[in-house]
Amino acid sequence: MKYSSWLVVILLLLPISALAVFRPVRVLIPEAFGVYCNKQNLCVEDLSRLAAAESLLNDSKSYLATQWGLSIGEPKIIFCSTEQCRSAFGLSNKAGFTLGSFAIAIAPRAWQPHYVAHELIHHWQADQFGSLALLTSEHWLIEGMAYALSNDPRVALHEPFETYRQRFNGWYRLNADIPLKESLAGVL
Repeated sequence: MKYSSWLVVILLLLPISALAVFRPVRVLIPEAFGVYCNKQNLCVEDLSRLAAAESLLNDSKSYLATQWGLSIGEPKIIFCSTEQCRSAFGLSNKAGFTLGSFAIAIAPRAWQPHYVAHELIHHWQADQFGSLALLTSEHWLIEGMAYALSNDPRVALHEPFETYRQRFNGWYRLNADIPLKESLAGVL
């Protein structure tokens, strides 16, 4: 009986501990950390920035659909516009991150189409191939695809990301006659 009581306490404290220690998990319930989310799962901390975030998201989704045939859906996406928000969701020095198919967080510096498209690509990858694929697949494929297809304007990225992008581009050229989802299914 004593052990079962401790087990119950541990199971109750586990989610609270995860939210306190591993900040990226906070994207699962962003409203508890100072942001407002609309019905389309678009979250901002300042409602006056909602239209700008919505436009950026829609433009990025439209680009990915038109250019690459990627249908994204409506992921939960948190657009941080302050350092306080960036810190609350554990973005540290990152421009953004995707927590599998659950949610995306965008840092204040990443309110640009290529950063949003990059994270939407990761969300698409998780939706199509499972969240585990993002963790276990080759980095050149996961990150290289996001950098290559997001229309990132930087001529050269910091390593190893430039090498990942070039390797993906080379792989994609060899598989250009196969629909992207099908060609990826063979390697993810």
